[in-house]
Amino acid sequence: MPQLHSPTRLRTRCDEAALVALLGRIRFGDAEALGQLYDQALGQVHGLALRVLGNRQDAEEVVADVFLQVWDRAVSYCPQRGAVMAWLQTLAWSRAIDHKRRRLRRSPPGLHPDDAVLAYTESEDPAPEHLAESQALATRVRQALDALAPGQRRVLELAFYEDLSHAQIAQRTGLPLGTVKSHARRGLASLRLAMDGEDHAP
Repeated sequence: MPQLHSPTRLRTRCDEAALVALLGRIRFGDAEALGQLYDQALGQVHGLALRVLGNRQDAEEVVADVFLQVWDRAVSYCPQRGAVMAWLQTLAWSRAIDHKRRRLRRSPPGLHPDDAVLAYTESEDPAPEHLAESQALATRVRQALDALAPGQRRVLELAFYEDLSHAQIAQRTGLPLGTVKSHARRGLASLRLAMDGEDHAP
């Protein structure tokens, strides 16, 4: 029998496909797509930053940093590593923690600082099950990368692991910018096929 999907699940897939499509347009400098992504993701990104920082002004700065990074680093997003919204929340969490640490360095707290939100928080370390899941996914991505053509693999490694832009990769490798973009597109497509095939395997 064909597998039936609930309307909610189908809608979620359509929403995710739309977000991935927006990121694809942003990679090629589409400012309108960035605005649409901003409108859709602002609530979750700002909410997460506000929970970490406890300060609305600081949270707004983090939001600006996140979408600036999206504009500069959209090519570093890989669908196989998670949903678009999860990727944006990861960026927001990282930027918020960085902002929080910079603020603490500027104003070292005493033994019992007044700001209880910053002083007494739960551990920021991920849970063991999340670490295990991340490690398994990283292994799958590494295996898929190893199967790519050398040029595609090099471009994606520089994008994923060193967070370089297309222009920076071209400068590092000496490849024309158009070749770098071509390698990135084809490499991501090959990764998607490899990871999708693994997900559907028995």
